[in-house]
Amino acid sequence: MNFSFGKREILIITALIAVSFLIRFLLFPIPGYKNDMGTFEAWFRTAADNGLRNFYSLTRCDYPPFNVYLFWGFGSIAKAFSLFGTPQIAYAVKLVPAIFDAAMGFLIFVFIRSRVNFKMAAIAVALYVFNPAVIYNSAVWGQFDAIYTFFLVLSLMLALASKPEVSAVTYAVAVLTKPQAIALLPLIAYLILRKGGWRRLATSLVAGAATVFVVILPFEWSNPVTFLANNYFFGYNEYAYTSVNAFNTWGLGDLWIPDTTVTFVLGWVLFGALATFALYLLHKRFGASGEMLVLFSAFVLFFGFFMLPTRIHERYLFPAISMLTLMFLFLKKIRPLYVVLTSTLLVNIAYVLYWLNAYANAGYTYGPNLTGDPVVLAVSLINLIAFLYVLVLMWDELKGGSWFRISPLRIGRSSNAEAEENENRSRPQ
Repeated sequence: MNFSFGKREILIITALIAVSFLIRFLLFPIPGYKNDMGTFEAWFRTAADNGLRNFYSLTRCDYPPFNVYLFWGFGSIAKAFSLFGTPQIAYAVKLVPAIFDAAMGFLIFVFIRSRVNFKMAAIAVALYVFNPAVIYNSAVWGQFDAIYTFFLVLSLMLALASKPEVSAVTYAVAVLTKPQAIALLPLIAYLILRKGGWRRLATSLVAGAATVFVVILPFEWSNPVTFLANNYFFGYNEYAYTSVNAFNTWGLGDLWIPDTTVTFVLGWVLFGALATFALYLLHKRFGASGEMLVLFSAFVLFFGFFMLPTRIHERYLFPAISMLTLMFLFLKKIRPLYVVLTSTLLVNIAYVLYWLNAYANAGYTYGPNLTGDPVVLAVSLINLIAFLYVLVLMWDELKGGSWFRISPLRIGRSSNAEAEENENRSRPQ
Protein backbone atom coordinates (compact mmCIF):
# COMPACT_ATOMS: atom_id res chain seq x y z
CA MET A 1 0.00 0.00 0.00
CA ASN A 2 1.67 3.15 -1.25
CA PHE A 3 1.17 6.40 0.69
CA SER A 4 3.56 8.60 -1.31
CA PHE A 5 1.23 10.80 -3.33
CA GLY A 6 1.62 14.34 -4.58
CA LYS A 7 0.40 17.26 -2.48
CA ARG A 8 -1.89 18.42 -5.28
CA GLU A 9 -3.52 14.99 -5.51
CA ILE A 10 -4.13 14.89 -1.76
CA LEU A 11 -5.68 18.36 -1.82
CA ILE A 12 -8.02 17.46 -4.68
CA ILE A 13 -9.12 14.21 -3.07
CA THR A 14 -9.59 15.96 0.27
CA ALA A 15 -11.75 18.59 -1.43
CA LEU A 16 -13.76 15.88 -3.20
CA ILE A 17 -14.42 14.02 0.03
CA ALA A 18 -15.16 17.29 1.85
CA VAL A 19 -17.91 18.07 -0.67
CA SER A 20 -19.42 14.63 -0.14
CA PHE A 21 -19.23 15.19 3.62
CA LEU A 22 -20.98 18.55 3.25
CA ILE A 23 -23.79 16.83 1.31
CA ARG A 24 -24.19 14.38 4.17
CA PHE A 25 -24.15 17.18 6.73
CA LEU A 26 -26.95 18.98 4.87
CA LEU A 27 -28.98 15.76 4.91
CA PHE A 28 -28.56 15.18 8.67
CA PRO A 29 -31.83 17.00 9.56
CA ILE A 30 -33.88 14.55 7.50
CA PRO A 31 -35.43 12.19 10.05
CA GLY A 32 -34.02 8.70 10.25
CA TYR A 33 -36.03 5.96 11.91
CA LYS A 34 -37.64 7.53 14.96
CA ASN A 35 -37.08 4.50 17.18
CA ASP A 36 -33.44 4.11 16.08
CA MET A 37 -32.67 7.75 16.83
CA GLY A 38 -34.18 7.40 20.28
CA THR A 39 -32.16 4.25 20.94
CA PHE A 40 -28.89 5.78 19.75
CA GLU A 41 -29.52 8.87 21.88
CA ALA A 42 -30.05 6.68 24.94
CA TRP A 43 -26.85 4.74 24.26
CA PHE A 44 -24.86 7.94 23.67
CA ARG A 45 -26.18 9.46 26.89
CA THR A 46 -25.56 6.33 28.97
CA ALA A 47 -21.97 6.04 27.75
CA ALA A 48 -21.29 9.77 28.19
CA ASP A 49 -22.74 9.86 31.71
CA ASN A 50 -21.34 6.58 33.01
CA GLY A 51 -18.34 5.62 30.89
CA LEU A 52 -17.59 2.14 29.57
CA ARG A 53 -17.36 0.01 32.69
CA ASN A 54 -21.03 -0.51 33.50
CA PHE A 55 -22.54 0.37 30.12
CA TYR A 56 -24.13 -3.00 29.36
CA SER A 57 -25.56 -3.34 32.86
CA LEU A 58 -27.22 0.07 32.64
CA THR A 59 -28.91 -0.19 29.24
CA ARG A 60 -30.31 -2.75 26.85
CA CYS A 61 -27.84 -2.75 23.97
CA ASP A 62 -27.27 -5.40 21.28
CA TYR A 63 -24.30 -3.61 19.66
CA PRO A 64 -20.82 -5.15 20.22
CA PRO A 65 -18.26 -3.39 22.45
CA PHE A 66 -16.26 -1.33 19.94
CA ASN A 67 -19.38 0.75 19.25
CA VAL A 68 -19.53 1.77 22.90
CA TYR A 69 -16.24 3.63 22.50
CA LEU A 70 -17.92 5.64 19.76
CA PHE A 71 -21.04 6.14 21.89
CA TRP A 72 -18.84 7.44 24.70
CA GLY A 73 -16.71 9.73 22.50
CA PHE A 74 -19.47 11.28 20.42
CA GLY A 75 -21.88 11.17 23.34
CA SER A 76 -19.43 13.25 25.33
CA ILE A 77 -19.38 15.78 22.48
CA ALA A 78 -23.19 15.82 22.43
CA LYS A 79 -23.23 16.31 26.20
CA ALA A 80 -20.75 19.20 25.98
CA PHE A 81 -22.98 20.97 23.46
CA SER A 82 -26.22 20.09 25.30
CA LEU A 83 -27.62 18.18 22.33
CA PHE A 84 -29.45 15.50 24.31
CA GLY A 85 -33.20 15.95 24.19
CA THR A 86 -32.99 18.21 21.13
CA PRO A 87 -33.41 17.45 17.40
CA GLN A 88 -29.71 18.29 16.98
CA ILE A 89 -28.74 14.98 18.58
CA ALA A 90 -29.15 13.54 15.07
CA TYR A 91 -26.01 15.46 14.07
CA ALA A 92 -23.93 13.68 16.70
CA VAL A 93 -25.33 10.26 15.74
CA LYS A 94 -25.03 10.66 11.98
CA LEU A 95 -21.60 12.26 12.22
CA VAL A 96 -20.12 8.86 13.16
CA PRO A 97 -20.91 6.94 9.93
CA ALA A 98 -20.26 10.07 7.86
CA ILE A 99 -16.69 10.19 9.17
CA PHE A 100 -16.15 6.54 8.27
CA ASP A 101 -17.60 7.13 4.79
CA ALA A 102 -14.95 9.81 4.35
CA ALA A 103 -12.26 7.48 5.69
CA MET A 104 -13.36 4.84 3.19
CA GLY A 105 -12.96 7.40 0.43
CA PHE A 106 -9.31 7.94 1.39
CA LEU A 107 -8.77 4.20 1.70
CA ILE A 108 -10.11 3.63 -1.80
CA PHE A 109 -7.84 6.37 -3.12
CA VAL A 110 -4.73 4.81 -1.55
CA PHE A 111 -5.55 1.41 -3.01
CA ILE A 112 -6.56 2.53 -6.51
CA ARG A 113 -3.96 5.29 -6.99
CA SER A 114 -1.11 2.82 -6.58
CA ARG A 115 -2.50 0.93 -9.59
CA VAL A 116 -3.81 3.56 -12.04
CA ASN A 117 -3.52 7.26 -12.81
CA PHE A 118 -4.86 9.97 -10.54
CA LYS A 119 -7.93 10.79 -12.65
CA MET A 120 -9.18 7.23 -12.50
CA ALA A 121 -8.44 7.01 -8.77
CA ALA A 122 -10.50 10.17 -8.22
CA ILE A 123 -13.38 8.59 -10.14
CA ALA A 124 -13.21 5.53 -7.90
CA VAL A 125 -13.39 7.75 -4.81
CA ALA A 126 -16.36 9.63 -6.24
CA LEU A 127 -18.14 6.37 -7.05
CA TYR A 128 -18.15 5.57 -3.36
CA VAL A 129 -18.49 8.86 -1.48
CA PHE A 130 -21.27 10.08 -3.80
CA ASN A 131 -23.02 6.72 -4.04
CA PRO A 132 -26.68 7.48 -3.21
CA ALA A 133 -27.24 4.27 -1.25
CA VAL A 134 -24.14 4.88 0.86
CA ILE A 135 -25.17 8.48 1.52
CA TYR A 136 -28.75 7.53 2.38
CA ASN A 137 -27.75 4.78 4.79
CA SER A 138 -25.34 7.01 6.72
CA ALA A 139 -26.73 10.54 6.43
CA VAL A 140 -30.47 9.95 6.34
CA TRP A 141 -31.09 6.75 8.29
CA GLY A 142 -27.97 7.21 10.42
CA GLN A 143 -26.94 3.55 10.52
CA PHE A 144 -23.43 2.44 11.50
CA ASP A 145 -22.68 0.02 8.63
CA ALA A 146 -19.93 2.30 7.32
CA ILE A 147 -17.80 1.55 10.39
CA TYR A 148 -17.38 -2.20 10.15
CA THR A 149 -17.23 -1.95 6.36
CA PHE A 150 -14.21 0.37 6.65
CA PHE A 151 -12.36 -2.03 8.95
CA LEU A 152 -13.21 -5.04 6.78
CA VAL A 153 -11.90 -3.38 3.62
CA LEU A 154 -8.78 -2.21 5.48
CA SER A 155 -8.24 -5.75 6.78
CA LEU A 156 -8.56 -7.16 3.25
CA MET A 157 -6.09 -4.64 1.84
CA LEU A 158 -3.59 -5.38 4.60
CA ALA A 159 -3.91 -9.11 3.97
CA LEU A 160 -3.22 -8.48 0.28
CA ALA A 161 -0.21 -6.39 1.27
CA SER A 162 1.19 -9.32 3.30
CA LYS A 163 0.65 -7.65 6.67
CA PRO A 164 -1.28 -10.48 8.32
CA GLU A 165 -1.07 -9.52 12.00
CA VAL A 166 -2.29 -5.96 11.34
CA SER A 167 -4.97 -7.40 9.08
CA ALA A 168 -6.13 -9.63 11.93
CA VAL A 169 -6.23 -6.66 14.31
CA THR A 170 -8.43 -4.60 12.00
CA TYR A 171 -10.62 -7.61 11.27
CA ALA A 172 -11.13 -8.14 15.01
CA VAL A 173 -12.24 -4.51 15.32
CA ALA A 174 -14.73 -5.09 12.48
CA VAL A 175 -16.24 -8.10 14.26
CA LEU A 176 -16.37 -6.11 17.50
CA THR A 177 -18.39 -3.51 15.61
CA LYS A 178 -20.89 -5.72 13.76
CA PRO A 179 -21.21 -9.52 13.91
CA GLN A 180 -22.01 -9.74 10.18
CA ALA A 181 -18.30 -9.06 9.60
CA ILE A 182 -18.03 -12.84 10.00
CA ALA A 183 -18.88 -13.09 6.29
CA LEU A 184 -15.31 -12.17 5.33
CA LEU A 185 -13.54 -14.46 7.80
CA PRO A 186 -12.90 -17.35 5.35
CA LEU A 187 -11.27 -15.02 2.82
CA ILE A 188 -9.08 -13.18 5.34
CA ALA A 189 -7.91 -16.49 6.83
CA TYR A 190 -7.18 -17.91 3.36
CA LEU A 191 -5.14 -14.88 2.29
CA ILE A 192 -3.09 -14.88 5.48
CA LEU A 193 -2.41 -18.60 5.13
CA ARG A 194 -1.55 -18.36 1.43
CA LYS A 195 0.78 -15.41 1.79
CA GLY A 196 2.32 -16.12 5.18
CA GLY A 197 1.89 -19.80 5.88
CA TRP A 198 0.77 -21.50 9.08
CA ARG A 199 3.16 -19.58 11.31
CA ARG A 200 1.85 -16.17 10.26
CA LEU A 201 -1.71 -17.47 10.52
CA ALA A 202 -0.99 -18.49 14.13
CA THR A 203 0.57 -15.12 15.00
CA SER A 204 -2.38 -13.40 13.33
CA LEU A 205 -4.82 -15.38 15.47
CA VAL A 206 -2.90 -14.27 18.55
CA ALA A 207 -2.96 -10.64 17.37
CA GLY A 208 -6.70 -10.83 16.71
CA ALA A 209 -7.43 -12.46 20.07
CA ALA A 210 -5.28 -9.88 21.87
CA THR A 211 -7.21 -7.09 20.14
CA VAL A 212 -10.51 -8.56 21.30
CA PHE A 213 -9.21 -8.77 24.86
CA VAL A 214 -7.89 -5.19 24.86
CA VAL A 215 -11.15 -3.78 23.47
CA ILE A 216 -13.39 -5.54 25.99
CA LEU A 217 -11.03 -5.09 28.98
CA PRO A 218 -12.66 -1.82 30.23
CA PHE A 219 -16.09 -3.44 30.36
CA GLU A 220 -17.54 -5.34 33.28
CA TRP A 221 -17.27 -9.07 32.67
CA SER A 222 -16.19 -12.19 34.46
CA ASN A 223 -15.60 -14.37 31.39
CA PRO A 224 -14.72 -12.80 28.02
CA VAL A 225 -16.21 -15.68 26.03
CA THR A 226 -19.51 -15.53 27.90
CA PHE A 227 -19.55 -11.73 27.72
CA LEU A 228 -19.17 -11.70 23.94
CA ALA A 229 -21.47 -14.67 23.34
CA ASN A 230 -24.27 -13.07 25.34
CA ASN A 231 -23.85 -9.82 23.44
CA TYR A 232 -23.85 -11.37 19.96
CA PHE A 233 -26.58 -13.94 20.48
CA PHE A 234 -28.82 -11.44 22.25
CA GLY A 235 -29.13 -9.36 19.08
CA TYR A 236 -29.07 -12.33 16.73
CA ASN A 237 -31.86 -14.22 18.48
CA GLU A 238 -33.96 -11.10 18.88
CA TYR A 239 -34.61 -11.11 15.13
CA ALA A 240 -35.16 -14.83 14.55
CA TYR A 241 -37.06 -14.45 11.27
CA THR A 242 -36.41 -15.55 7.72
CA SER A 243 -36.02 -11.98 6.44
CA VAL A 244 -35.95 -8.84 8.56
CA ASN A 245 -37.00 -6.46 5.78
CA ALA A 246 -34.22 -7.69 3.47
CA PHE A 247 -35.31 -7.88 -0.15
CA ASN A 248 -33.35 -11.04 -0.81
CA THR A 249 -34.07 -14.68 -1.69
CA TRP A 250 -36.26 -15.07 1.40
CA GLY A 251 -38.01 -11.82 0.50
CA LEU A 252 -39.58 -13.56 -2.50
CA GLY A 253 -41.67 -15.47 0.04
CA ASP A 254 -42.93 -14.15 3.35
CA LEU A 255 -41.03 -11.63 5.46
CA TRP A 256 -40.95 -11.84 9.26
CA ILE A 257 -41.67 -15.56 9.31
CA PRO A 258 -40.26 -17.23 12.46
CA ASP A 259 -36.94 -18.84 11.63
CA THR A 260 -37.19 -22.60 12.09
CA THR A 261 -34.30 -25.02 12.47
CA VAL A 262 -34.81 -26.08 8.86
CA THR A 263 -34.69 -22.57 7.37
CA PHE A 264 -31.84 -21.51 9.65
CA VAL A 265 -29.67 -24.51 8.76
CA LEU A 266 -30.59 -24.30 5.06
CA GLY A 267 -29.56 -20.66 4.85
CA TRP A 268 -26.18 -21.26 6.46
CA VAL A 269 -25.54 -24.43 4.45
CA LEU A 270 -26.17 -22.46 1.25
CA PHE A 271 -23.84 -19.70 2.37
CA GLY A 272 -21.22 -22.23 3.42
CA ALA A 273 -21.41 -23.89 0.02
CA LEU A 274 -21.03 -20.51 -1.70
CA ALA A 275 -18.04 -19.58 0.49
CA THR A 276 -16.41 -22.94 -0.22
CA PHE A 277 -16.90 -22.48 -3.96
CA ALA A 278 -15.56 -18.92 -3.81
CA LEU A 279 -12.39 -20.00 -1.97
CA TYR A 280 -11.91 -22.98 -4.27
CA LEU A 281 -12.23 -20.67 -7.27
CA LEU A 282 -9.75 -18.23 -5.75
CA HIS A 283 -7.30 -21.01 -4.99
CA LYS A 284 -7.48 -22.42 -8.53
CA ARG A 285 -7.36 -19.13 -10.38
CA PHE A 286 -5.31 -16.86 -8.11
CA GLY A 287 -2.26 -17.11 -10.31
CA ALA A 288 -4.23 -16.06 -13.38
CA SER A 289 -6.54 -13.43 -11.92
CA GLY A 290 -4.68 -12.14 -8.86
CA GLU A 291 -6.01 -9.43 -6.61
CA MET A 292 -9.03 -8.65 -8.78
CA LEU A 293 -10.28 -12.16 -8.05
CA VAL A 294 -9.65 -11.51 -4.34
CA LEU A 295 -11.85 -8.41 -4.49
CA PHE A 296 -14.46 -10.34 -6.45
CA SER A 297 -14.38 -13.13 -3.85
CA ALA A 298 -14.97 -10.59 -1.08
CA PHE A 299 -17.91 -9.20 -3.03
CA VAL A 300 -19.33 -12.71 -3.49
CA LEU A 301 -19.16 -13.32 0.27
CA PHE A 302 -20.85 -10.00 1.06
CA PHE A 303 -23.55 -10.50 -1.57
CA GLY A 304 -24.08 -14.14 -0.63
CA PHE A 305 -24.35 -13.24 3.05
CA PHE A 306 -27.18 -10.87 2.15
CA MET A 307 -28.98 -13.29 -0.16
CA LEU A 308 -28.77 -16.71 1.52
CA PRO A 309 -28.86 -16.90 5.36
CA THR A 310 -31.95 -16.06 7.38
CA ARG A 311 -32.26 -13.19 9.91
CA ILE A 312 -30.81 -10.70 7.42
CA HIS A 313 -31.65 -7.00 7.63
CA GLU A 314 -32.19 -4.60 4.74
CA ARG A 315 -28.77 -2.93 5.16
CA TYR A 316 -26.57 -6.04 5.02
CA LEU A 317 -25.86 -5.51 1.32
CA PHE A 318 -24.00 -2.31 2.22
CA PRO A 319 -20.39 -3.69 2.28
CA ALA A 320 -20.77 -5.14 -1.22
CA ILE A 321 -20.81 -1.59 -2.64
CA SER A 322 -17.23 -1.03 -1.48
CA MET A 323 -15.98 -4.09 -3.40
CA LEU A 324 -17.90 -3.14 -6.53
CA THR A 325 -16.35 0.32 -6.33
CA LEU A 326 -12.83 -1.11 -6.13
CA MET A 327 -13.44 -3.33 -9.18
CA PHE A 328 -15.49 -0.87 -11.23
CA LEU A 329 -12.57 0.69 -13.11
CA PHE A 330 -11.02 -2.62 -14.08
CA LEU A 331 -13.74 -5.16 -14.88
CA LYS A 332 -16.42 -4.38 -17.45
CA LYS A 333 -18.85 -7.05 -16.30
CA ILE A 334 -18.81 -5.68 -12.75
CA ARG A 335 -20.09 -2.25 -13.76
CA PRO A 336 -23.74 -3.30 -14.28
CA LEU A 337 -23.68 -4.90 -10.82
CA TYR A 338 -22.56 -1.60 -9.29
CA VAL A 339 -25.54 0.18 -10.85
CA VAL A 340 -28.08 -2.55 -10.13
CA LEU A 341 -27.10 -3.26 -6.52
CA THR A 342 -26.73 0.43 -5.69
CA SER A 343 -30.30 0.84 -6.92
CA THR A 344 -31.73 -2.17 -5.10
CA LEU A 345 -29.95 -1.28 -1.84
CA LEU A 346 -31.21 2.30 -2.05
CA VAL A 347 -34.79 1.20 -2.74
CA ASN A 348 -34.63 -1.42 0.01
CA ILE A 349 -33.46 0.91 2.77
CA ALA A 350 -35.50 3.93 1.63
CA TYR A 351 -38.72 1.93 1.24
CA VAL A 352 -38.30 0.18 4.59
CA LEU A 353 -37.45 3.45 6.36
CA TYR A 354 -40.56 5.10 4.91
CA TRP A 355 -42.83 2.37 6.25
CA LEU A 356 -41.04 2.15 9.61
CA ASN A 357 -41.59 5.86 10.19
CA ALA A 358 -45.16 5.68 8.90
CA TYR A 359 -45.98 3.00 11.48
CA ALA A 360 -44.09 4.79 14.26
CA ASN A 361 -45.82 8.11 13.51
CA ALA A 362 -49.18 6.36 13.50
CA GLY A 363 -48.51 5.11 17.02
CA TYR A 364 -48.11 1.42 16.25
CA THR A 365 -45.91 -0.51 18.67
CA TYR A 366 -44.78 -2.86 15.88
CA GLY A 367 -43.24 -2.41 12.46
CA PRO A 368 -44.66 -3.16 9.03
CA ASN A 369 -44.75 -6.57 7.40
CA LEU A 370 -44.23 -5.92 3.69
CA THR A 371 -44.86 -9.50 2.58
CA GLY A 372 -46.25 -9.61 -0.95
CA ASP A 373 -45.63 -5.90 -1.57
CA PRO A 374 -44.89 -5.44 -5.30
CA VAL A 375 -41.81 -3.33 -4.55
CA VAL A 376 -40.44 -6.05 -2.28
CA LEU A 377 -41.08 -8.77 -4.83
CA ALA A 378 -39.62 -6.76 -7.73
CA VAL A 379 -36.44 -5.77 -5.89
CA SER A 380 -35.98 -9.27 -4.44
CA LEU A 381 -36.29 -10.73 -7.92
CA ILE A 382 -33.77 -8.26 -9.35
CA ASN A 383 -31.34 -9.14 -6.56
CA LEU A 384 -31.83 -12.85 -7.25
CA ILE A 385 -31.17 -12.36 -10.98
CA ALA A 386 -28.02 -10.37 -10.12
CA PHE A 387 -26.94 -13.16 -7.78
CA LEU A 388 -27.42 -15.79 -10.48
CA TYR A 389 -25.40 -13.57 -12.82
CA VAL A 390 -22.58 -13.58 -10.25
CA LEU A 391 -22.70 -17.38 -10.08
CA VAL A 392 -22.40 -17.53 -13.88
CA LEU A 393 -19.34 -15.25 -13.70
CA MET A 394 -17.81 -17.50 -11.06
CA TRP A 395 -18.38 -20.61 -13.16
CA ASP A 396 -16.99 -18.91 -16.25
CA GLU A 397 -13.85 -17.91 -14.33
CA LEU A 398 -13.41 -21.45 -13.03
CA LYS A 399 -13.49 -22.70 -16.62
CA GLY A 400 -10.82 -20.20 -17.61
CA GLY A 401 -13.12 -17.63 -19.22
CA SER A 402 -11.66 -14.34 -20.37
CA TRP A 403 -14.14 -11.97 -18.71
CA PHE A 404 -11.72 -11.31 -15.83
CA ARG A 405 -9.20 -9.66 -18.15
CA ILE A 406 -8.52 -6.20 -16.76
CA SER A 407 -10.13 -3.57 -18.99
CA PRO A 408 -9.59 -0.14 -17.44
CA LEU A 409 -12.30 2.46 -17.85
CA ARG A 410 -11.37 4.95 -20.57
CA ILE A 411 -11.93 8.62 -19.76
CA GLY A 412 -10.82 11.38 -22.05
CA ARG A 413 -8.07 11.45 -24.66
CA SER A 414 -5.31 12.08 -22.12
CA SER A 415 -6.01 8.87 -20.22
CA ASN A 416 -6.43 6.55 -23.19
CA ALA A 417 -2.76 5.85 -23.57
CA GLU A 418 -2.41 5.07 -19.89
CA ALA A 419 -5.47 2.83 -19.99
CA GLU A 420 -4.13 0.91 -22.97
CA GLU A 421 -0.78 0.55 -21.25
CA ASN A 422 -2.50 -0.72 -18.12
CA GLU A 423 -4.57 -3.16 -20.17
CA ASN A 424 -1.45 -4.78 -21.56
CA ARG A 425 0.21 -5.19 -18.22
CA SER A 426 0.22 -8.46 -16.38
CA ARG A 427 -2.22 -8.72 -13.51
CA PRO A 428 -0.98 -7.44 -10.16
CA GLN A 429 -0.50 -10.37 -7.82
